[in-house]
Amino acid sequence: MSKVQVELNPAYKVNGISRPLEILPWLNEVNEISVVANSHVPPLSIVVNNRVVAVVDPFDEPEMNSPCDEGSTLQRVRDLRPSLIFKYQWRQGVDYPKGTVSAGYPCVKEVACPTDLLTRSRPIAITARMRVNGDYHWAANTDWMMARSRIVNQAKLLRHLGHNTKWGLICDSEYISELWDTKMGFEWSGSGYLTHRLIEYIRAGVVPITRPLGDEWPIREDVVLEDGVHCVFCPDPFRFAQEASRLLLNPQKIARIRRNLLKLWEDKLCPKAQGYWIWSKLKAATD
Repeated sequence: MSKVQVELNPAYKVNGISRPLEILPWLNEVNEISVVANSHVPPLSIVVNNRVVAVVDPFDEPEMNSPCDEGSTLQRVRDLRPSLIFKYQWRQGVDYPKGTVSAGYPCVKEVACPTDLLTRSRPIAITARMRVNGDYHWAANTDWMMARSRIVNQAKLLRHLGHNTKWGLICDSEYISELWDTKMGFEWSGSGYLTHRLIEYIRAGVVPITRPLGDEWPIREDVVLEDGVHCVFCPDPFRFAQEASRLLLNPQKIARIRRNLLKLWEDKLCPKAQGYWIWSKLKAATD
């Protein structure tokens, strides 16, 4: 049986800089399709059997009508008339067109996970790290910097109380390596409510302490983080240390949430699961 051909332009440009299309490696995991990287396909679009079925709204765009070098998502929707629009994360105040689905969120870098994530010793109690090169627009966002300052102060408070905590800037490789050995992580917004950091916490089994997300901010259309199941919600960043201290006294709860996170990653958010989920949406749109 011949495979269905799916074509994508492998890159798009933002401010003159080429960015890889994040869902391309996900779709490469799907056995029943043949994925072709084709630079002649309109950027940020997905072609199935010579028909444009979907466009991708990249996480770089703060709103659907904000232009990247390839033009706005809304313009692409008007020009290409796709059945689906894959959106990496929702934004408040944006009127999304019919057919828009929340399509997951990528890690900055895909890496092989250690096999002992459920059982390994995790000497780091809390991380409030930030990458040197992985968080965008931070210097120009005053509100974000104020929020991060509060989070770092909470981490410093935990260090004063005797817990092994980490904060400050480090490179990608050090950041990822530390996560495998970390119990919990403070999560604050980057360029939007969802961040690469949150997905990487899930991948590593690091329990996020984060602002409430709920149904309004799904990780994917069918993935909503639940308080006490996948994370700990805390609406006040000045109370993050208090929530962390309480959780450190309950290692059974940490272990339970970690199991839930790693199962969520394996079942729905790892590249292979993401690829098959996106393909199921594309296949349904072509039937």
